[in-house]
Amino acid sequence: MMEFIIGAAVIVLLLLILGVPPMMIAMGAFALVELFLILMVLFFIVSLILLLMTKPTKAKYLRIDPNEGVGTHAVYWMDNREYDNSFPAEIMFIDKIYHKDQIYQVRIWKSKKNPERYLLLDWYSVIVIAVGLPVFSLMAGFGLFGLLTMWSVMQ
Repeated sequence: MMEFIIGAAVIVLLLLILGVPPMMIAMGAFALVELFLILMVLFFIVSLILLLMTKPTKAKYLRIDPNEGVGTHAVYWMDNREYDNSFPAEIMFIDKIYHKDQIYQVRIWKSKKNPERYLLLDWYSVIVIAVGLPVFSLMAGFGLFGLLTMWSVMQ
């Protein structure tokens, strides 16, 4: 994180030395944030489409399993097999959300061609999608409005 901050500071200093107006630098930074927000909205739209393709079923919660480089995932047992949740587990409230050996309602999609391909969403993932899509949509909308306002002021 520190490398990112130092790199951003160096880029800003170089732009200022080259004579780029500070308002233009601020607008560029704001545009990068807006791009991130739009990408998050697209992520949640894709997640919602995938959620609509799943079917509800029951599964037994087993444990939280750390995956290499992807974060931690809740592991569920059904159909004589373990399934990883597709969304990362919420670590801060792990004792409140997940209870060992409890049966949960989950949503799953399985590939007909390749049984190893699946998408499993637990109730926490469904809540994240349901809350994330409208929140990030509003943030992206307000950000776009702000960006367009800044652009009109600069003209």
